[in-house]
Amino acid sequence: MEDHSSRQTAGGRDWYAWLIDPLSAAEFERDYYERRLCHIRREPSPCYEELLSFGDLDIVLGTHAAGREDIQLVRNDGDVARREYTKNGRVQPLEVARHFDGGATVIFNQLQRRVPTLARLCSGLGRAFSSRVQANVYLTPPDAQGFNAHWDTHDVFVLQISGTKRWSIFDTKVKLPLRGQRFRRGTCPGELSEEFELGPGSAVYLPRGLMHAARSTGEPSLHVTLGLTAFTWAEFLVESVSAAALDDESLRRNLPPGFAREGFPAAERERLLGEKLDSVRSRFDPEVVWRRFTDEVLATGVPLFTDLFSQRFDPEPLTLGSRLRRRAGLLTEAAIEGESCFLRFCGRELRLPAGVWPAVDFVTTAQDEFAVRDLPDCLDADGKLTLARRLVREGVLQRS
Repeated sequence: MEDHSSRQTAGGRDWYAWLIDPLSAAEFERDYYERRLCHIRREPSPCYEELLSFGDLDIVLGTHAAGREDIQLVRNDGDVARREYTKNGRVQPLEVARHFDGGATVIFNQLQRRVPTLARLCSGLGRAFSSRVQANVYLTPPDAQGFNAHWDTHDVFVLQISGTKRWSIFDTKVKLPLRGQRFRRGTCPGELSEEFELGPGSAVYLPRGLMHAARSTGEPSLHVTLGLTAFTWAEFLVESVSAAALDDESLRRNLPPGFAREGFPAAERERLLGEKLDSVRSRFDPEVVWRRFTDEVLATGVPLFTDLFSQRFDPEPLTLGSRLRRRAGLLTEAAIEGESCFLRFCGRELRLPAGVWPAVDFVTTAQDEFAVRDLPDCLDADGKLTLARRLVREGVLQRS
């Protein structure tokens, strides 16, 4: 088996390849993505322990003043009342630990906002799938189950860090549900189709809509659930109509008076609908929607910036020999546009003269660290140093 943990680039590890190893991306996307469960079986190993430790959870619980939306307790498919472990909107660590001892699963929501390794993992997957990705962490006591059988409205990867969980998979009731087609408690599962144990170092991919349940075995279980909230074609078309309506007053008009009355001519309804569809087609500009979705991916795929001041106050001045690398996990988009070029990241945009484009392209595509002097010669020595300092301050580049 290839050791993807050693596959490092200037932009960081190839997290997608690391996650699905030994499958290739082409094989995973052809045979599993949005189609069926993928159980990535490995011998029990500590390979996921680098992502998260019990110490990390202690820090989040004990020193981050976690709010009621950050930590959730569930037991036997029922939420533990938040008043039992929060006070004045803040989670009480001792109460959380007491409920865990009593059999409750502790869910740490969106830990990519607090744990740098999870931030890098989510950013890497976000880039690979052009998707919004978040990391929820589940800490389950021995012989316990947080939720009964249910489905999710987003795809998930489950990475087992420690302990073991027994998974039960049931026939799908709603294939690829939209976000509004959420599972409702009390819905009976379909026929049991598969059971397996997920141990440390193994992972499972579940397409949205696949009904599942998991229960810990004789020891505590710790796993990370990566939720991929992708953009659907339905969302694309809805946004396209909305974009057209901003430019066409007729699409913003009310439906005709009396359209719901008995006897309103069906032929008239068809005529009006055809008229509006023709208007949408004539004004349809897909690039507007591609741009908005791309901007959202770039804005949400944000690493944790844990070195902005230390980079600024580094006592060693930046020189032509200084080694730099692209910030791991940072999603960027760069292009030349008329007399300027732009670099977009984290919801921000830098505009630079078009003559700088070779250097911007070099920086955003570099797979290895480089010296400042290695920047393309569209810039002289002073220009290279000026651009390098700017991109370090903006968080795009890091000193090696």
